[in-house]
Amino acid sequence: MKLSEKIVELRKASGMTQEELALRTNTSTKFISNVENGKATAQLDKVLLIIRMLDIGTRLYDLRTRGKA
Repeated sequence: MKLSEKIVELRKASGMTQEELALRTNTSTKFISNVENGKATAQLDKVLLIIRMLDIGTRLYDLRTRGKA
């Protein structure tokens, strides 16, 4: 799964709209849409902020460690 797909999945699972995520990350809804559709090459600081807002780092770690027993 691509990061852009994961962002969409986790944003929706969090009950957040693109507008809400844009407000929380100080970006525009167009930017969030472009990131989610793989059309934008986001600046690293913006990507890290999106990852923090959606707790992606922790969730990806959980997914990786679940398969290891």
